[in-house]
Amino acid sequence: MEIPFHYGHQTVPVQIKDHNIAGIVGSGLPAAANPREEIEKSLGNPIASPRLQEIVKRKGPGSIVILVTDVSRPIPYQEILEAVLREILAGGVKKEQVQFIIATGAHRPNTETEIKEVFGSLAGQYPFLNHDCDKDLVNLGTLTGGAELYVNKRVAEADMVITTGCIMPHNLAGFSGGPKLILPGVAGRKTIEQNHRMMTNQGVGPGKIMNNPIHHQMLEAAERLRVYFGVNVILNEQNDIVKCFAGELTSSWLEGCRYCQRIYRQTLPTPEEVVVAGAGGYPRDLNLYQSVKALINGARLAKPGGTVVLLARCQEGMGEPVFQQWVEQGKRPEDVVKRFQEQGFVLGGHKAYVLCNVLKNKEVILISDLAKSKNPVPLLKNAEDWATAEKMIIEKHGPDYRALMVPFAGLVFPLSDQETPSDK
Repeated sequence: MEIPFHYGHQTVPVQIKDHNIAGIVGSGLPAAANPREEIEKSLGNPIASPRLQEIVKRKGPGSIVILVTDVSRPIPYQEILEAVLREILAGGVKKEQVQFIIATGAHRPNTETEIKEVFGSLAGQYPFLNHDCDKDLVNLGTLTGGAELYVNKRVAEADMVITTGCIMPHNLAGFSGGPKLILPGVAGRKTIEQNHRMMTNQGVGPGKIMNNPIHHQMLEAAERLRVYFGVNVILNEQNDIVKCFAGELTSSWLEGCRYCQRIYRQTLPTPEEVVVAGAGGYPRDLNLYQSVKALINGARLAKPGGTVVLLARCQEGMGEPVFQQWVEQGKRPEDVVKRFQEQGFVLGGHKAYVLCNVLKNKEVILISDLAKSKNPVPLLKNAEDWATAEKMIIEKHGPDYRALMVPFAGLVFPLSDQETPSDK
């Protein structure tokens, strides 16, 4: 059988014998029949909020900041933002009063080319500015748990803030989108570190928000700013819009989380000795730092001592300098885990800890461009293609190995790990 996996901007076939396939895991969600109508319907009937144009008319803001995610999120932004801008301009605001901040969190800034690719003609009509977590920040006080809330000065001083994003399972926040556009999106590095250091706390995990201290702190941060409206979409595996949720930030986002939970909700098959997991192609597999999300989900479907094959192009390499340093300096996965436990939370190092927790009892084979370079990833097995990876699998598990195929592993999370997002 030939199973297509997205790899960068391409689709690569994984040739595997039928008797080796234990199952194919995926949602197969259909896109909205008319994405533009879906967006406009959501904006025209907002959740727990007046229409955006009515809010603009009533508030009469002198400045509006619209927050957008960075290039690592595969959101079809042009249609979304054009609809949002129609609402804003109908409220009486002039184009010159609107600017976009790219909520990069602690990620690298987006390049001019990337901004044009994602936002199209809008990039020539409005300013799109990268957030910098190390400068131009203001302190908005202390959050529950003791974190100092540093946020982007332009965002803090705006008369009105609108968030836009995409809702999908997230290993720390429970779900992406919503308040995550504020923290970590436009927060300072210290604030992000203090928030993410709760990653090992009880209640943290994909699909979990009710008792999740990371989520609660993100929500508290968003409530400190003038966020008057939120727009979030849910995407399918092909990055097409399935559903749009707009309205009051928390209420509309929670409604989207409930929908997201229903559509991705599935009782996963019995763990197998081999899992073939895809990061989902560009931009989800832009680098290894981002692709670890898919690896985590894939690893949860593998038996202890099993093998996870991760297909992720990683055209930007490891993707984060501290993450890369920790992985390269660890002689064994246990060394990295011990370093994290002894040294405490370090942004970037935390992702190396997550990776090495998987490696403690599972083998990982990475199919990536890194395998073709002079610097393959330490601690992992590296393969240039599926044929090479399968030889490694057969060497360990024999020719009759059984594999779960998960082409979009980042969009899968077990039923047992889910809860109903019914409160803040």
